[in-house]
Amino acid sequence: MENNRRRKNRNIIWIALSLLGLVIGANILFRDSPPVQSAHAFLNKISNDTLYPKTNEEALKQQNANPEPNPPVPEKTALPSAKSAEVSNVPAVGKMIAKIPLSKPTVYLTFDDGPGRYTQDIVEILDKNDIKGGFFWVGQNLKTEQQSTFAKKMLENGHIIGTHTMHHETLRKKPKDVQVQMIRTSTEYISQKIGAPIYYFRPPYGAIDQNTLVASKETNQILAYWNVDSLDWKHGDKPDLIMNNIASEVKPGSIILMHEKEQTVRLLPKIIELLKQKGYGFAPLPVPDPVEKS
Repeated sequence: MENNRRRKNRNIIWIALSLLGLVIGANILFRDSPPVQSAHAFLNKISNDTLYPKTNEEALKQQNANPEPNPPVPEKTALPSAKSAEVSNVPAVGKMIAKIPLSKPTVYLTFDDGPGRYTQDIVEILDKNDIKGGFFWVGQNLKTEQQSTFAKKMLENGHIIGTHTMHHETLRKKPKDVQVQMIRTSTEYISQKIGAPIYYFRPPYGAIDQNTLVASKETNQILAYWNVDSLDWKHGDKPDLIMNNIASEVKPGSIILMHEKEQTVRLLPKIIELLKQKGYGFAPLPVPDPVEKS
């Protein structure tokens, strides 16, 4: 009887240790893992108009190719200003974008998982090159008054800050109301900390479903994906591979995914030079003009 009790206790201990090992392994996997395959499959199901908004020129060509029968005569209006033309490139809320075409070959540099120890280094490199970056921050990482002060300076200099959930959690397969709350909580928290509205949300791991699009619309967010993955988080000891990932995938309008990592800081000047040599300019993710108070 005593032997049976000891054997039973040993079995319970082994089962508990095994479950603990699974939990630890899952945390390691999801803390620093690539976009899930299902997200790429989901991307392929979405129309090009959703992912890649047409430029004004492309939209005009399509309209001329398929004119409406008996189109109404337009009223005489003033030509749009350069400022309003720029605003027209702002994607609609609830849309997922992977690139933003402009008339000139342009790319958008974005950085995930901040703020952290490398945020200031990245911003200094961008400022030195007169480039405005997009930063997708995890709410729990934004803690101190010093970080909030630096964020406000970033915004004044033209950088864009978006959200990346509060705890870098996957949204996919969660109910729509849960996803809405996850996006809203991080958006309201970071917006309050930086003293500015949030326009962009990026899903951790790229893990999304149809509910994510609905949730982003209900929270007035643009769902920012990417079409160039540097894999900088994965290949810290292989800088040539990171550079090749960018060089081989970049196209006009590309949103380039990077992370706030030490290896990214080291490579960023080379990445900028590479893109310049390929003829690309740089732009911040476009946001609506603030509503003027009367």
